[in-house]
Amino acid sequence: MLVLHILSFGFVLGVTAIADKEALMWLRGKKYTLEKKSLTTYHVLIWLGLITLIASGFYLFYPMRLFLLADLLFDVKLLFVGILVVNAIIIGRLMNLALTKPFQALTGSEKRALFLSGTISVFSWLAAGAIAILVF
Repeated sequence: MLVLHILSFGFVLGVTAIADKEALMWLRGKKYTLEKKSLTTYHVLIWLGLITLIASGFYLFYPMRLFLLADLLFDVKLLFVGILVVNAIIIGRLMNLALTKPFQALTGSEKRALFLSGTISVFSWLAAGAIAILVF
């Protein structure tokens, strides 16, 4: 199960990197808008990876739950996983902006929301991964 957990993490990071490359092209004006099929595929694959991470993580967690729940670092990792779930829901709504408008046409608040969500995503993935290495 640990192998599945690690592979899922790598899978999600890979899909996220591909999706972020597309977003960067849109942000820089190299793409006017993004394709709905591509964005939907990336979003579904990231959700699939996140759900697999949570399910395999729970399987790994359960036998050691008393020990892990007493570890503050593990609690912080769980917080970052929760943030990733909430942020994935938010990204699902924000990604529609890239389907209909070029980045330059977005309002300041729309741009801030996208940057904030992207920053939260990158930081949370890296923090959750780093903490996992530290805890185990």
